[in-house]
Amino acid sequence: MPMYQRPFMKGKLYIHFTVEFPDTLSLDQVKGLEAVFPAKPSSQLTDMEIDECEETTLHDVNMEEENRRKQQQQQQEAYDEDDDMPGGAQRVQCAQQ
Repeated sequence: MPMYQRPFMKGKLYIHFTVEFPDTLSLDQVKGLEAVFPAKPSSQLTDMEIDECEETTLHDVNMEEENRRKQQQQQQEAYDEDDDMPGGAQRVQCAQQ
């Protein structure tokens, strides 16, 4: 995900899912699900389709720690903005003759 006001810097996207799966399904329920969902793909992915995929790694995240780290980073950025501007007036020198 792009970061706010920094379109070329990428941040992290966190998605929290809570999924409850049933222990068993009856034959009628299985047929009902097959009717709702698209058919299973019969072929494997082609080399071109595999090249278009991006490999990712999932990590467990402690959201409290991430929020704390993000707040510290934002506080540091407030100080960093002052460092970008040179301090004091610039002296103008006369051209050599």
